[in-house]
Amino acid sequence: MTGTDPTSAAPSSAHTGDDGASLWEFLRRFISARRTFLSIQRRYERRVTEKCKALGVSRENLVLPPSELFKLFNLRRLAFLKETRLKPLRALAEEIFEARGDEDLLDVYCSHIYHELSILGEEHRSVGRFLRIKDRRRYRQLFEEVSGYYPKRLQRIRRLFTGGLRRIEVLLPKWAQHRVMVRSVYLFGDKLAGHAYGKGVEALYAFMYPEGREIRGYAEAARNFMTSGFMTLAREAAQKGIDAADGHLARRPLEPAEKLASTEVRDILARLDAEAGVEAPA
Repeated sequence: MTGTDPTSAAPSSAHTGDDGASLWEFLRRFISARRTFLSIQRRYERRVTEKCKALGVSRENLVLPPSELFKLFNLRRLAFLKETRLKPLRALAEEIFEARGDEDLLDVYCSHIYHELSILGEEHRSVGRFLRIKDRRRYRQLFEEVSGYYPKRLQRIRRLFTGGLRRIEVLLPKWAQHRVMVRSVYLFGDKLAGHAYGKGVEALYAFMYPEGREIRGYAEAARNFMTSGFMTLAREAAQKGIDAADGHLARRPLEPAEKLASTEVRDILARLDAEAGVEAPA
C-alpha cells in the first residue's frame, strides 16, 4: 500500500472545511503575513537610520522633504500586505475562530492588524499628494504628525503579530491532534519555522509537543504516514526521530517523554523493516 499523495493534505490557499487543513492554512498565512510586515518595518528602519546618518541628526530632529518621506514605504508593498496577505488571513480567522465562538482571540488579532495596516497605508498615501502640492505649512504639519505616527503604528502592528504568534504557540499542542497538521508540519515545517523563528521544524515541534519535542513530532509523523500507507515517508520520519534522539543522548540524558518517543520511533522503524523483509542489524 502506498497511499495517495500526502502533500494533498496540505492546501496552499483555499479553506477546505477540514479543521486540520484550515488550521494549517491559518498558520501558514499568519507567518507569511508577519514575515512580509517585518520586511517592511526593517526597510523603514534602515531608511530612517540612513537619512539620520547622512544628515548627521537624531531621529527627533530628522526633517525630510515629501519625496524622501514618501520613499520610507512602498505603497505597492503595503497594498500587497493588506490585500494578498492580511485580507484572506482575517477572513479565514473569522471563519475558524469567531464562528465557533472560541476564546482564542486570533480573529481579533488579525482584525486589528488589518485595520492598523489599512490606516498606515492611507496615511502614507496622503503624503504622496505633497509630491504635487506645494504647501510648506500644511506639509510641515503633516510631517510632524507622521514622524511620530509611523514608528508608533509599526510598533503596534508588530506587538499584535507577536501577541498572535504567542497565542498560536499556546494552541499548537491542541492543533497537533489533527492528522493534516501533523503531516503538513513534517513536510513543510522547516521552511515555515525558518520564517517564524529562524530555525528548523524542531522549533515548531517544541510548541506542538512540549513533552518529547521533536522526537515526539517525528514519532507522530512516522505513525501517521505508516497508518496511511506512505511507507517511505514513515521510514524517513522514524529515522529522523532516531537521529534526533541520538543527537540529544550524545549531549545529555533523555527526558522520560523523549525516551518514550525514542522507543516508539525505533519500534516503528523495526516494524517497517519487518514488513519490507529487511533483516535487523545483528
